[in-house]
Amino acid sequence: MRDYVLRRLLLVPLTFVGITFVAFCFTRFVPGGPIEQALAERQQADRKRSTAARPSGPASPEELDNLKRRYGFDRSLIEAYAIWLGALPGPADWITVRLDKDGKAEAEVADDLNPGKSFKLTISQAGSATTATMPDGKARAHWFASLAPLPDDPETATRVLVYRQAYAGLLQAELGDSTTSDKPVWDEIKARLPLSAWFGGWSLLLAYAISIPLGVAKALKRDGWFDRGSSQVLFILYSVPGFILAVALLHLLCFHLGWFPTKGFDWANLSWAGRVHHTIVPLACEMVGAFTALTLFTRNGLLDNLAADYVRTAKAKGLSHIRIVFVHALRNSLIPLAATFGGNLGFFLTGSFLIEVTFNIPGLGLLGYDSLVHRNYPVFLGLLTLSSLAMLLGNIVSDLCVAAVDPRIRFDKST
Repeated sequence: MRDYVLRRLLLVPLTFVGITFVAFCFTRFVPGGPIEQALAERQQADRKRSTAARPSGPASPEELDNLKRRYGFDRSLIEAYAIWLGALPGPADWITVRLDKDGKAEAEVADDLNPGKSFKLTISQAGSATTATMPDGKARAHWFASLAPLPDDPETATRVLVYRQAYAGLLQAELGDSTTSDKPVWDEIKARLPLSAWFGGWSLLLAYAISIPLGVAKALKRDGWFDRGSSQVLFILYSVPGFILAVALLHLLCFHLGWFPTKGFDWANLSWAGRVHHTIVPLACEMVGAFTALTLFTRNGLLDNLAADYVRTAKAKGLSHIRIVFVHALRNSLIPLAATFGGNLGFFLTGSFLIEVTFNIPGLGLLGYDSLVHRNYPVFLGLLTLSSLAMLLGNIVSDLCVAAVDPRIRFDKST
């Protein structure tokens, strides 16, 4: 098992790079990206300020270049992905200036050593070389200057890009800033992660804690009134989408009867009793599908094992019915459930965005939905990173659970 886990862990980075690269390509080629969103917002703001039509279109060449540089569209696809991943250095801070007739300019930039402060750099050009130095002529570490010409530039003065080069990507635990709130992506995720972990943890715990005993009871009372009646209820619940059930319960229990709050979940200002009160209805809607499937898996798996040859052999040897069911048959019946445990772990962590949208719960699901609607690709990639890691590690957890349930299963090369 140790060698198997090590091999799987070594495959995680390659698989993760493949998933994130495909998603990164998706953000590049799908229309309506952050540049189009920014241009549309700016055009709407201009219409509100003035009814006169803009003679030069929605943006000048300078504004278009700044937008492309801000969102990394000034680089090739491979280079931009490597910068996002943190494998290549990129411009962490940057500003553009225009040189005067003597080939010099000053740029005030944010101080990377003293947050909240700034300092000035002197930009000069000698021939084809452009340098950025302190006023005393000394170079500042990691700060550079390079020519940044524009196509159809209406100004004649030379345009220079002043930037600080640094590794600032996923490997450095940085995912950039949200295009809608300008906050770091990690801060956006960390603010909503406790709420999603709350719902995901309880969903996972209750789904397995209820479905396994219920599936065993249905198998032991096969074709009885309890088995038939509960199966009908489970099939009805499984056929109803979670968000439809959420709308129905929201109308009946929240608006009509007033037993539960209608929306929202103020995590910081709620007591434990208040959190439970806000959790019951959304939690029931989120776990109903997985709970139904796990119950039927348990029932059918246990019935198959009770009809196996080894169970008849155990009965012939005189073992008690309880020992046969709960020690031998049930353990083998849990193998399919153990195989899906890791996948369910990642699913419940990221949450169900339809449930969160219905109940206005500010979790990761709602954050992902908003990021897609507003084309907030840094947040989208951050959530994809989290869900991909949860899925990859969850698959390893599933294999460990399978080996723990059935000691006969070993993941060595000979098998």
